[in-house]
Amino acid sequence: MDFLKKYNSFIFKNASQISSIESTLRSLTYILPGRFDDADLASEALFSTLNLLGIYHDTILTKHVASLPATHRPAPSPLNRYTRDWQASSQIYKRIVLLLTIIQYTEVLIEMNVQKKWGQQYKWRVITALEAIKVAGRLGLMRLTNNRMLMHPVHTERDVDPSTLADIAEAQLAAKESHWIGSRTGNARLQLSAIQKNDGKSTKGSTATDFVLSKVLTPDVVRKPCDLVSMLHGIGLVGEYLFILRPLIYVLAMRKYGQKSWYPWFLSLAIELTSRTSIKHALTNHSGRCPSGTPLEKDEMKRRLWLLLYYVLRSPFYDRFTKERLSNFCEATSKKPLISLLGGIVRNYQPLWESVYFYTAGS
Repeated sequence: MDFLKKYNSFIFKNASQISSIESTLRSLTYILPGRFDDADLASEALFSTLNLLGIYHDTILTKHVASLPATHRPAPSPLNRYTRDWQASSQIYKRIVLLLTIIQYTEVLIEMNVQKKWGQQYKWRVITALEAIKVAGRLGLMRLTNNRMLMHPVHTERDVDPSTLADIAEAQLAAKESHWIGSRTGNARLQLSAIQKNDGKSTKGSTATDFVLSKVLTPDVVRKPCDLVSMLHGIGLVGEYLFILRPLIYVLAMRKYGQKSWYPWFLSLAIELTSRTSIKHALTNHSGRCPSGTPLEKDEMKRRLWLLLYYVLRSPFYDRFTKERLSNFCEATSKKPLISLLGGIVRNYQPLWESVYFYTAGS
């Protein structure tokens, strides 16, 4: 425990440097594949470790930010407000989120290790098991959230710039000096003398009017966290179930008809498009305050639209159309400055797209 406390303290005191190291090492994982034997495995192991450590680092930063008075805390993103509210209300929800997050960051590494040690047969068994666990977890989250659309990611994101927390001790001291405590309510309130300061730094031309305008509440801030995503009914609920079940159906179809068959590809695409159409129809005809969907729902629908690009990297479409064009692109850029680096990365990742399911699964 003493080691853990020291590690937490070290991470907090060196937050800006740790963030830079994380970013540098993540960039390294993109250029490692193809450089040496088992480089792809080493790259994925590093990538998974960094992501899991990043989640833990985020919890450390969040605890320190929470110790600041409300007026000095960075405003959390709508996604984090929504996710934290459900995690705080249900331990089961929190455990499912942890399980799904671990799988999300380690599934490629697990697949690569199983394929290397036990071969293709065991690999597809493990893939099916992982997809089944994810489906069960997501259905559990839907039940716990009263049939609301699942957001991505399911865990909270880092919404605080670590470099701004370097002088947290000074910020806490400044916060205490610039606040007064109500004798009746016990709530902290900003002093009038501190209105001309923004996060402890002087701002020229700052006025009481500017301060008041900065505190104007937007609809997303006023809403309760659970209202940031509306409950689905009817065809919208069916569409969300289809989206959750699609990866498992796709894997089972591939195991039955083969990876080179067009049937799993078309089946998966049809399910995805049907799901999207159903949910979009439900959001458009929603009778609540957001007839076209809340901002979080709109962002999630945009993300799911981008997931359709994975279909150009999946067999048999990839084998027939995409592979040759990517090879031609790599060949054409091989002798051009800067662009050749991008072509080299694409060339090194091509074998992974062809052999590793979770790279293009979009699940």
